[in-house]
Amino acid sequence: MVDDLEQNAPGRRSMRGLRAGFAVAACGVVMAPIVMAPIVMGAIVAVPAYARPEPAGRTVAAAAARPVPAAGRMVTVAPERPIEKAWPKAVHKVPRRLPGGGLARPVTMLGAGRLLLTSENRHERANALYVRQLRSGRTVKLADIPLPKGTTLFPSGFTVGHGKIAWWTARGRTADIWAVPEKGGKARRVASAPLPPPSRSGHITGLAVTRKGFAWSAGDWGVFTVPAAGGRPRSVTGTKGLHLMRWPWAGSPGPFDPIKAPYQSIKNVETGETRADPASGTAVACGVSRCIARAGDSPAGRVLGRDGRPQGAVNVAGMRPQPLLRDRFAVAQHPDRALIHDLRSKTSVVIKGINTRVGDRTAAGDDFVRFTRADGAYLIVDLASVR
Repeated sequence: MVDDLEQNAPGRRSMRGLRAGFAVAACGVVMAPIVMAPIVMGAIVAVPAYARPEPAGRTVAAAAARPVPAAGRMVTVAPERPIEKAWPKAVHKVPRRLPGGGLARPVTMLGAGRLLLTSENRHERANALYVRQLRSGRTVKLADIPLPKGTTLFPSGFTVGHGKIAWWTARGRTADIWAVPEKGGKARRVASAPLPPPSRSGHITGLAVTRKGFAWSAGDWGVFTVPAAGGRPRSVTGTKGLHLMRWPWAGSPGPFDPIKAPYQSIKNVETGETRADPASGTAVACGVSRCIARAGDSPAGRVLGRDGRPQGAVNVAGMRPQPLLRDRFAVAQHPDRALIHDLRSKTSVVIKGINTRVGDRTAAGDDFVRFTRADGAYLIVDLASVR
């Protein structure tokens, strides 16, 4: 999702588009695309964690949970723990080069422990898919990526589901949706559709593999689907202005809103169920079942269920507007470190030794967050492995 946001932002005819990076996740992780837009949007907020600055080099991992003020009362947020100790099976170093020498770009997960990468022979022009076993480092080629003559927007929006890998490209004003079996093989074009004009809503976002086929958002035109066998895309009734977040949920604002968190209001496009913003417009991050709301200028945010019920507190310092990854993870970025907050376990992990320059955002998908280490290698956080 974060890469979708990075790659599909308006105004640029390249795979990345604007760096709408969230974060991530933000994902951006992200994604914007981690995403990074939302995900991963906006400038880094260099606000120290837990309401007051920590001396340089001090580790707060062992510190007890610290109360901070929020809306006139004291709430408690989780202490920070080094990611290597909190989630040792989730953090991995991945080289920037494939065994054959090509430039590698992590794009999503093929389930826990399996990272999907693209190979690039030119900047941001993916030409093949690879899978890397994160524990062993074994890397295997899955498929070549076709680039038809006249391609103007290069492979983007990689997603996985129901045994398939999907992505999209564009030729002028036509978007092409591609798929290949997760185990590898020959890629096929499953659909072609009009490409919406450049706008704040992006081009193709939220691409998903569903039980019946494929789905995506096209700018402000709404959600479209096509059967697994391919064919003519169909517009989903009642989705104009909505943006696919996680099938079958779509919502607004879209992933490129410069101020508001994306997906504050959502709709299940299969059942018609709607879920409103429980934070009354102060949301920083939203998922399917919960949102994080900022309480004024306090670094303590409220976690609210979509029904408005309180679910705890979380530190929002350094957190930009973003979607919640896997409906539970949010990313914050500071000048010297990044944090991932797990709303389910009420754990906050710290990632250090990464490149935190303004021009080097994190990227995120729903199942992973990608950072660039100070030594140039990737640091991958496999969110699917966090229990």
